[in-house]
Amino acid sequence: MTTRLSWILAAGLCLVALGGWYLGAPTGGRAVPADQTSPPESGSAPERLVTVADPAEVFQKAFWKRPAADDTILHAERREWKTEEGVSKWQWFISVRPGHDLVGHLIKENAFMLAKLEEGDILPPQEPPEWFPASKEGCEVFANASKSFRLLWDREKNLLHATDSGGGFQPGAPQPAKPVSVSANTPGRLPLTPPPNPRDEVERE
Repeated sequence: MTTRLSWILAAGLCLVALGGWYLGAPTGGRAVPADQTSPPESGSAPERLVTVADPAEVFQKAFWKRPAADDTILHAERREWKTEEGVSKWQWFISVRPGHDLVGHLIKENAFMLAKLEEGDILPPQEPPEWFPASKEGCEVFANASKSFRLLWDREKNLLHATDSGGGFQPGAPQPAKPVSVSANTPGRLPLTPPPNPRDEVERE
């Protein structure tokens, strides 16, 4: 009786050990964090937010030029949402005490084709940083046709605030293949007409 009971207990311990090894095999005995196991939303690639805080880099991407010696960048921030395919969307904010050339480039020369907005057309940007002005008090407001690029110009304080946002960067369409012209006199190419047959020459004689 004692021997049979011992055998049953031993068999039960073996089954428990084998079951524990099998259940623990997929994760190696470690708990998997929930954020790593949750699948992405259907039809959408996971996005990763990257914030660029380098003032000169944000300035250059915003105004398509490098800051001059008399441009003082007070605040700058660029946000990029990235997927495996690249940047899906972007947004930037900047506050500058502009020099003479920057004012001329943006407002007088109107490099970005901005138009002055009336009171009813002015909308606040989405989720601006704390340092970006919440109202246009004392500022002239300019915007492009889509009103995504907005410029707030305070003449008295010599302050310029700007923001813009847009979609991701898409690769360009591939260029069509250029047709290759074949010339009969091109060196290294076979002639387009067959060589004369010597038998035909004999018959003509």
